[in-house]
Amino acid sequence: MNKASKIYLFSILNLFLFSSQLLVAQEGSTKKLQAGMTGNFGLNFNQMGDNKMMKDGVGTDLSVGICLHTSFKNSSNLGLATGLEFDFQKFGYKVGADSVYYRYTDNAILQKDEAGGTIYRLSSRQYNPVYVSIPLMLLFRTDPIGDWKYFGKFGLRNSFLVSQKINDTGVDLSAPTAVKENTNMKSLGETFFYKGSIGFSAGAEWNFIGSTSLVSELGFFYGLTPMHYRFSKDNYTLYSGADNYFYTKARQNQLILKIAILF
Repeated sequence: MNKASKIYLFSILNLFLFSSQLLVAQEGSTKKLQAGMTGNFGLNFNQMGDNKMMKDGVGTDLSVGICLHTSFKNSSNLGLATGLEFDFQKFGYKVGADSVYYRYTDNAILQKDEAGGTIYRLSSRQYNPVYVSIPLMLLFRTDPIGDWKYFGKFGLRNSFLVSQKINDTGVDLSAPTAVKENTNMKSLGETFFYKGSIGFSAGAEWNFIGSTSLVSELGFFYGLTPMHYRFSKDNYTLYSGADNYFYTKARQNQLILKIAILF
């Protein structure tokens, strides 16, 4: 075999290998359904509705769960993105211009219509709620560009409260000489059971092997529902004077970075 034939055969072999790798890399791009694991890191920006309580810095949100990307039957560029995520949040408030109090027994915060309890003057409060979140978003994707796709999402993030803990700093008026921390406090209905937000995100999908892709995206979500809501004044727990009961008025915006592996 002469030199020219060897070069020709070598070129054909390389072209065949390159084409095979390209077909394998694009295998994931033809799938109508992708599912995998996701991890999120978010920043919580609570927006207050009055000056009785003020936000105390920026909160955090750590999430783990599963995610699904689907394509519509007649369009590989348009689909739905959803999933199931467990959100572990932290955010806090501090007292505004007026003194704020509540009554408690053991680790239970008492409502207005409950008698007794020890009076506590509140200085700051940290919430540690756990949510189950179900995003439901329209998914817009580009055609593959090499091993990459780029996408945008728009839709709702629906979160349902599973549990919460409240940690307070203040003064117990039964012994008002020192600051006292009330940890792991419980208050039925203190945080609204549903948290809804609308938002958008943008990101990229890297099909790095076979049908497996690494996805990263950054999104902003605007809070639609109140973080705290009391249906009856008899269920209020905080007060700033004699019979001047209130509940904290706030909504939550979020900036969320999501990393996922889809199969």
